[in-house]
Amino acid sequence: MSSDWTTEEELARLIRARAARGRMVTLRPETAEKIARRLLTPSGVDRHLAGLGFRLEVWSPDGRGFLELLAATQSYQLIKLVFDAALKTRPGGRLVVRQGIRVVLDSGPPDPGGAGNVVRLPTAGTGRAR
Repeated sequence: MSSDWTTEEELARLIRARAARGRMVTLRPETAEKIARRLLTPSGVDRHLAGLGFRLEVWSPDGRGFLELLAATQSYQLIKLVFDAALKTRPGGRLVVRQGIRVVLDSGPPDPGGAGNVVRLPTAGTGRAR
């Protein structure tokens, strides 16, 4: 496969497109090594980041795609300071602080429904019988 890709996402799209056409995919040794390393990393997560509860991430402006990890820490106070500093150095960028899957801070526009990232579940006895 020629090296007409610059990101892993582009490489994945090229591989998928060739496979969809029934074409063989040939990789250079360095590309194969990169893919093998990625596949052998548990869940695609760096083991050094696994114990850090708060992550500061850059997302696409529409909030649909993760772009970059800026910081990870165990301390909310520290991640809040980094978030505030990043807001000044990356004006207009979409910054999200997550703790696991929970969004703690989000510089993006508020949810039009007003609920933000809160999922409201019915309390016991309020749901309809099925």
